[in-house]
Amino acid sequence: MKKHWAVVLPLLVIGCGPEDKDGDGIVDGVREPDSVSVVAPANPKGTVSGQVLNTRMEPLPDVAVKLTIGSATAEKPFETTTDARGNFVLTQVPAGSEVLVTVGKEGYATLRATATVPSHAGNIPINNGNANIGAIALAETQSTVRFTLLTPSGNPARGARAYLEAVPAGTIAFNGGSAAAVSSVVVTAEADAMGVVTFGNVPAPAELARIGGVGAAAGGYRLWVDPVDTNGDGIIDAAGHAAKIDASTLMVSGGSQLLRLPAPRNDAGGGSSASGFQLVVTNVPSLQYVKLADGEPQKPQMELQKKPIRNLLRPGEPIYLGFSQPVARESLLAILTDEFGRERFDLAVTSSATGDVYTLLPPSSIHEGQEYNLILRATSAYDGTVRTWKGYFISGDPRSPKSLQISTALYKDGSTGTAGSLDPGECIIISFNQSVTPTAVLLDAIVSTSNANPSFKAAPAAPPSAHSCFGETSTKYPIDTSFNDATSRFFFAYSATSINLSTTPVKVKADFTSFQSSDLSAYYETSWGVPVSSTTILEARLDKM
Repeated sequence: MKKHWAVVLPLLVIGCGPEDKDGDGIVDGVREPDSVSVVAPANPKGTVSGQVLNTRMEPLPDVAVKLTIGSATAEKPFETTTDARGNFVLTQVPAGSEVLVTVGKEGYATLRATATVPSHAGNIPINNGNANIGAIALAETQSTVRFTLLTPSGNPARGARAYLEAVPAGTIAFNGGSAAAVSSVVVTAEADAMGVVTFGNVPAPAELARIGGVGAAAGGYRLWVDPVDTNGDGIIDAAGHAAKIDASTLMVSGGSQLLRLPAPRNDAGGGSSASGFQLVVTNVPSLQYVKLADGEPQKPQMELQKKPIRNLLRPGEPIYLGFSQPVARESLLAILTDEFGRERFDLAVTSSATGDVYTLLPPSSIHEGQEYNLILRATSAYDGTVRTWKGYFISGDPRSPKSLQISTALYKDGSTGTAGSLDPGECIIISFNQSVTPTAVLLDAIVSTSNANPSFKAAPAAPPSAHSCFGETSTKYPIDTSFNDATSRFFFAYSATSINLSTTPVKVKADFTSFQSSDLSAYYETSWGVPVSSTTILEARLDKM
């Protein structure tokens, strides 16, 4: 029997995984494309490159190029300069990094571009990927442009602070990657005694015209001018200005332009659509009521400005006026009258330091519930425009409605009949303690004695009334009578038996009961917008005027 000996040989296993000594991401020695094994680089690096030119497409040497990246240090910054052909390459940039490339040279604009260093080609990790910024064009900043600034009145806007941005002052082209760039030159200047602002060290108009695009992208200058007070009196003489001027426009004018600054508008254009000198804000809305031509429909919101409840002014509260332009000193004329434009009241007028806001304080002698007319005349401090405004207010606290009462009931003793007697044809005038907004239904008025109670229809008598009871052809002061939807005065002609008032007491009643109970639209309103209750009967003794 033969014996078989098993020979055991030691097996030496050596780790011989795929290698990528040249760092190209492909296993060394592989020749067949279909058998590629991918090796992910441990610390992949890449490059950032580009070329810098002037606006005439000539290479710019010695341009400083710097990357802003988190791995940069003071000892090892990512910096370089362009060669004689304007080319630059920054190496050993971590792959996948988002970098900010800053390109600049003395006498030229600075451009900043962002790019991402490639770390993959499709799904394959790579090393030595390149972020090509492309061709970078920088504008020279060795020229001067000027603007002459004038106020709306034509005076030099001396002392005006202005800011100029030349844009685009640099651009990139022939870039097939993800790079995006921004470049502009911003300088400030102050207008001299002639209103001229001079901006130095900026690109010439021809530079921007060459480097820019067309339309909104055209090269040019963005100009900002702060509001200016030329004489230091606290009144703004010209509003701020913001606009872009195309470089091609300045090329035609030789690098300068005259600009007339706009007049200030204190509501930023948010008030009336009309331009120029306007009353843009007030706590008396009727002053801003705009009348339309006959037949033109009025906006409901505008009609509301006429209502008494919208024009209530608390006792002791001033009237506030805000103008779109400062008012020339001492030019504001304010007239306050009673409802009928007969009696004038004093107003305390106070101006703000800038002259565009005023307060008018009515006297303490005015009465709650009564209507008062206001007439304003003012001159613009900018262009001399003269405007007038007319409106009215009701003295009263909106939180405390005042009850309706008859203040007086008077009869006008006629030229016929017996003196001291109420005779047929004579007028009886009822005055309430506040303005009342009537409806199409006339008010029931009763002349009451111990023997009879004849009833009449009383009509509103807003001023001026040409009726023979009043004979008013005009008012003493030129108030606006189109606001007379509400009035405190009603009248009727007496047509019953004569009454001797010296022997017979007479009362006049205002009866609101008979015509309002079934029709809500017939209700009269007080100055506070409160409907007069259908149970209301008011009375007062009849006296001679």
